[in-house]
Amino acid sequence: MVNKIKPCVTAVVGSYWGDCGKARIAGFEGSDAVLSLRTQGGNNAGHTVYYNGDKIPLHLVPGGIIYPQATAIICHGVVVDPKVLLEEIKLLSKYVDITPTKLIISDRAHIIMPYHIDLDKLQEEKRGANKIGTTNRGIGPCYQDQAGRIGLRFQDLFRQKEDLQNKIKLILKFHSNELETIGIKYTVEEIYDYCIDIREKLKVWIGNPDNLIAKTLQEGGKIVIEGAQADHLDILSGDYPNCTSSQCNPSGVLSAAGIGPLYAKKVIAVMKAYCSRVGNGPFPTELSGKEGDIIREFGHEYGTTTGRPRRCGWLDLVAFSPLRGYSDICLNHLDTIGLIGKELGHIKICTSYKYQGNETKIFPSNMEVTKEIPIPNYHIFEGGWEIPKNCKTFEELPKKAKEYIEFIENYTGVPVTYIGVGPNNEDTIVR
Repeated sequence: MVNKIKPCVTAVVGSYWGDCGKARIAGFEGSDAVLSLRTQGGNNAGHTVYYNGDKIPLHLVPGGIIYPQATAIICHGVVVDPKVLLEEIKLLSKYVDITPTKLIISDRAHIIMPYHIDLDKLQEEKRGANKIGTTNRGIGPCYQDQAGRIGLRFQDLFRQKEDLQNKIKLILKFHSNELETIGIKYTVEEIYDYCIDIREKLKVWIGNPDNLIAKTLQEGGKIVIEGAQADHLDILSGDYPNCTSSQCNPSGVLSAAGIGPLYAKKVIAVMKAYCSRVGNGPFPTELSGKEGDIIREFGHEYGTTTGRPRRCGWLDLVAFSPLRGYSDICLNHLDTIGLIGKELGHIKICTSYKYQGNETKIFPSNMEVTKEIPIPNYHIFEGGWEIPKNCKTFEELPKKAKEYIEFIENYTGVPVTYIGVGPNNEDTIVR
């Protein structure tokens, strides 16, 4: 008998440069999920969940862990800093009983080691004027070791002593010379001791989640993937080299959990009603003057992980890629853009670029070569709006706000199904 595939996976992904409020919709979708998955990235990503009114900042553990029916899984596509993970488990334990069946760390997930953090800082220094603007948390060097097939995975912590020490010796052969240029030297013994320490502290949660994921897929149980970063930060299809080190497009977040595309039921593109970006890289609609400052202040655009101010600009629909196969859009900060419009007297949306002397509706992939940033062409909305208190339906929104949403839908061809109209998760309109 052939088992029929039951699409049951909801992937929540950022459609621009991240920091778009994915936790809001991941939390909304995760309230009835069987499994909540984090599949890629590291603790360079930050998302905030709310539990009984308390604000819980998370960087590795899927936010769906707060729901009683859900099991949270850190999948093999994630690179994990054990110290950060232990801090999160301690924080979450105030609210949830973190049992071995409540949280699973894939034994194939790679471990961010202390030398990865040193290498991250060193590599950024070597780039000089070409700095990427990494968070210096060791994510990139850990993924480098993964690709170079010398990485440490959680299952390696359970090797016999001599076997693990030999693996550490091999790793240090690759990194010692570079680290010694800045006066840093690690011994096999100290790395081994570090490995044993984190094994003892995390061993109850380390395992192979494949059987549980497979069983849930076969039964058609709801799985929510909480994507980290966003489409333009994808290592393959993003703004290389000003990107992250993992695949954070919809296909990538599925692959990083070992889940095939036919299981996807929803792929939700999360965006704000304006754009922001942290770190270096092209940002065609960036505003450097008063307008950018107003967006930043009205939107409270400061990094969850770093606290650094984000670059801000108008919504850019050219940078939204139709190739990703989004089924829905979650539009956050509709209330914020309305207030910005009232403050400035207008709101803009980018609908095309002037690039290399031509008008285009395609986000250029060769800006690193041409050294040219596209000049945006805008559709302008006059004025702004204020969302009424206790607004719960699309019909209750101000006319101008509805026109803004409909413009986005008509341009992208994707329905705006979820609308954020306030700071809290419950301030979400579902159409």
